Amino acid sequence: MAVFYGDFMPLLLENVCYLSIHVGSFRDMLVPGMVSTFEGMCNLSTLEIKSDPEFFEPKTDCSGFNMGYWRLQNISFIHQLKEVTIELSIGSNGIQFAKYVLEHAQNLKKMTVFHAPQQSKAVRKITKSKIASSAKLVFLEDRERG
Repeated sequence: MAVFYGDFMPLLLENVCYLSIHVGSFRDMLVPGMVSTFEGMCNLSTLEIKSDPEFFEPKTDCSGFNMGYWRLQNISFIHQLKEVTIELSIGSNGIQFAKYVLEHAQNLKKMTVFHAPQQSKAVRKITKSKIASSAKLVFLEDRERG
């Protein structure tokens, strides 16, 4: 069965309320595919984006998508999100997505961000975001990510 038919997502993804994806790292080449998958998930309330330090290559492009990109995507589930977990990889793509979620997810209850010890500046950028809800923010340093 095809997941996509023309410009329409099947009802199969419309009722997804929990999604956990493992992206290796938040590479530029993966972001458009993630967004395409997100388009059909208007009822998503819990999102986990996991990464793996084994895929953190210094020369990998992981910084090509800023807040402007995320705003243009008009992600349908953003107002339904209640809980988000993001494991940051190298680059700024994960940071920018986390900031986008905080600034637009009005019903967000909790966001958990796993980060490497050397990503303290990135964590500060996220905490300086304008938060659209009264979400609890949890930042966990993961030494295996460094």
